[in-house]
Amino acid sequence: MKSGTIGALVGFIVGLVIGTALFGPLGGGVGIVVGTVLGFLIVTPMSVLLVRDSAKEPFIVECPETHDEVEVTLDPTQAARAELWNRRQRIATCSRFDGPPKCDEDCVDQILI
Repeated sequence: MKSGTIGALVGFIVGLVIGTALFGPLGGGVGIVVGTVLGFLIVTPMSVLLVRDSAKEPFIVECPETHDEVEVTLDPTQAARAELWNRRQRIATCSRFDGPPKCDEDCVDQILI
């Protein structure tokens, strides 16, 4: 939801500026409402799709426990849901464990999508 909030904020500002410039103060109010809704509805799906596509590739991170480089993957569907609901990402597989990780998954904070 963090991306939806950002989209709504951008829509709010753009709606206010364009609505006021074109239609005066009343247009600014209408522009705020329309811009906020459209900003949320456009930015949220785009960011979810971006995260889903980015999660298809493995990531190289430093294991906090061993300080070795390991290759981790995210489940694209779960990564998209985590982005949508502003939850922490979860590691699907880790090369250190040859499958699902058996640790606290602190390395997930190193992944920037």
